[in-house]
Amino acid sequence: MAPTMDARESSVSFGGLDGRWVLALAALLLLLPALGSVGLSAPDEPRAAAVAREMFSMEHGRSGLALLHLNGEAYTQKPPLYYWMASAVSLLPGRVTEWSARLPSALAGLVTLWLTFVFGRRLLGTRTALLGAALLLTTYKFGHLARRVQFDVVLTAFELGALLFWWRLDRDLGTAARNRLALHACMGLALLTKGPVGFLIPMLVIGAYLAVEGRVRDLRRAVSPLALVVSLGPILAWLAAAVALAPPGFFGEAVGGGVLSRFFSGTSHARPFYYFAYQFPLEFLPWALLWPTVVWAARQRIFVEGGDEEQRRTWRFLLVWVAVNLAFFSLSAGKRGLYLLPCFPAVALLCADALRALLAGRARPPWALSAVAGAMCLALVGVAVHFGRLGEVAGAPLPPLFLGLLAAIPMLGAIAWVARVRSGRTEHVAAVAVACVWGIEVAVFTVLNPALDPIRSVEPVAAAAVRHLTPGEPVALLGSRAMIGGLSYYAERPVKWLDEIEEVPGYFAAGGKALVIKAGKLRKVRKVAEVVVLERLREGDRALLVVGPADARRSVPNPAPSAEPMP
Repeated sequence: MAPTMDARESSVSFGGLDGRWVLALAALLLLLPALGSVGLSAPDEPRAAAVAREMFSMEHGRSGLALLHLNGEAYTQKPPLYYWMASAVSLLPGRVTEWSARLPSALAGLVTLWLTFVFGRRLLGTRTALLGAALLLTTYKFGHLARRVQFDVVLTAFELGALLFWWRLDRDLGTAARNRLALHACMGLALLTKGPVGFLIPMLVIGAYLAVEGRVRDLRRAVSPLALVVSLGPILAWLAAAVALAPPGFFGEAVGGGVLSRFFSGTSHARPFYYFAYQFPLEFLPWALLWPTVVWAARQRIFVEGGDEEQRRTWRFLLVWVAVNLAFFSLSAGKRGLYLLPCFPAVALLCADALRALLAGRARPPWALSAVAGAMCLALVGVAVHFGRLGEVAGAPLPPLFLGLLAAIPMLGAIAWVARVRSGRTEHVAAVAVACVWGIEVAVFTVLNPALDPIRSVEPVAAAAVRHLTPGEPVALLGSRAMIGGLSYYAERPVKWLDEIEEVPGYFAAGGKALVIKAGKLRKVRKVAEVVVLERLREGDRALLVVGPADARRSVPNPAPSAEPMP
């Protein structure tokens, strides 16, 4: 794999500004501002923050750095690296906050963009690398996850780093031993982030590509005894320490239940084999609209007689990278769209190279591309008008500023698109489209999301329950185990979890004062216990209640004015 001709270009300029600095500034403005302006969204974010807080507080002593805890119990679902990172960042504010819990993910997003540019420049040239990194940045799912407490963003950065160092090793760039150790160091960090996939996916990508190339024997260059110590040693050392500190059954739960059962049995997020056939395009919006361009370029420009052999090899590598991820997670019984995030850089680079090939040498963009862009502009303006008339979504008022931006940005983009075409700079329409998407996503992350926070965050639920409890008294939760982390984090106290409705009478008989339940369970709860609804939160299917014993409003320390019985 060698860079194409335009890799000799040291930079790309936009209005006299180096394109790399424009991309860096755009990334910083999209991923970092207002990270702590919205509450942690259940279930993943607050659960991770709760684990990090128990580690940061040292309430379990130094052993809590190796054996993770959630709600005072040993936590088996994830390795410790993200929690270590969040705890380290939390030294700045002095506690685990929304900002400090999310910052490792945001920084990993920035690293991923930089590595995508570096890798893409070597593979396909500077211009394609810059466009590919810009497409990745403005893929909504990537930006959204990079602003959350999200292990998969950190995993993506490490897996991408591993493949970059393997590529250097395969192309004899630099010292082989150093590249091999760096490859395994990245996989070792990926293992500490999310377990076996951090090692398996990069090695499967490398092995599959070498098989396609007919060079399977070269796989031996990627492995050595010392390299395996670097990649496997840290995770094995942590696992040994955690097992030594944990109660019996930790190893079986962490490895058997947390890894093997998810893959083979789908104990979490079980989905059909074909799930990604319809989910993957949704995950890569809006740039999944460019996928037909990739098919066109592959058939008309890349895999054709007389085509550039180095570019074909590059495309084969990128396509194998995507195919391995799709095949691996399609075979897994447990599936989530975000599992494919580590192959997003490859998809972005393919889209960028295909789009540049489509626009190269044209006096105007293809009519289909302009039609899709025009349809998207009209759709966004229509959405802004529709929600402007409603004025709210799910009971939360929509900021007029957001609606104005949602309408104005596509219209300005359409004007810029036409101006670029008329001036003969057809290749610039890609930058116009990226800039429009970037502006809309900035508006979503910094204006819309804070406005919708009250209907999504667990914080109001925890605050409502605490109002009816004495200091230090645990919050009680019926079912909905995924909410334990959120209630524990925001209530800053233990959560007493009731698995069955039959446990409710015993909870109140023992002096319990406030129980969080889903609104749909109220009738069943009233069949076993006399309760009064103290507070109602959220609306529709997500409605939650805080209920107490029939005399709760006469005895709670901080009675809520809104407390009222419900039929």
